[in-house]
Amino acid sequence: MSETMIAAFIGAGATLLVTLIAQITTVWISRYINMLEIKQKEYQTKRENLNEVYKTLVSVVNLFPDTSPNDILNCVEYGPYYSMEDFDSTLKTLEYQIEDYKEQLDIPNLNYNERHDIEAQILNRVYSKKKISEVRDKYYEARDKYKSFCESEKVIFDLYAGQDVRNSLVEFEVVIHNAFISGYSVGEAEDPINNIIRTYRRKLINNMREDIGMI
Repeated sequence: MSETMIAAFIGAGATLLVTLIAQITTVWISRYINMLEIKQKEYQTKRENLNEVYKTLVSVVNLFPDTSPNDILNCVEYGPYYSMEDFDSTLKTLEYQIEDYKEQLDIPNLNYNERHDIEAQILNRVYSKKKISEVRDKYYEARDKYKSFCESEKVIFDLYAGQDVRNSLVEFEVVIHNAFISGYSVGEAEDPINNIIRTYRRKLINNMREDIGMI
């Protein structure tokens, strides 16, 4: 076989290969563009149906306090134990303890250390009462608004929200239940990384943003 024929075969093969690659690339690009268009349409549909729903949900979950009453009570020696949304009993117990310690201040011949310890117990309980009252008011407001959200917008949410968002909302509900019904700690209350309410709230919001193509 002459060199001319070999060169012709090689040229033809190269041309065929280039043509095949070009065709495959064109098909791949076309499919990729179609997938992008479909994805954009999905995002558009989700935005149209979920934008206001997600805004409402974000505003509601941000209302929930980051701290449980039992986290606040960590600074109270022999303090009450909170559970089952029973803020009032917890606050009353603290009030009774404050009154008891105030009576102890009237005991004659208290030395400096004894008086200082009693006064510290009183101050811790006064502080805890104030913080728990603030948490109670925020929690009740958030709970009521979340109930309203479930009654008015949960149907749209369930129809259009992505699975990751729905899973994240369930996880957030469990965390809130554990903190304010079961009385569990939120972890390190002031730490945005180790506070489980902040962690799961952040996860839920990020998944909502991703679900409508905002990330």
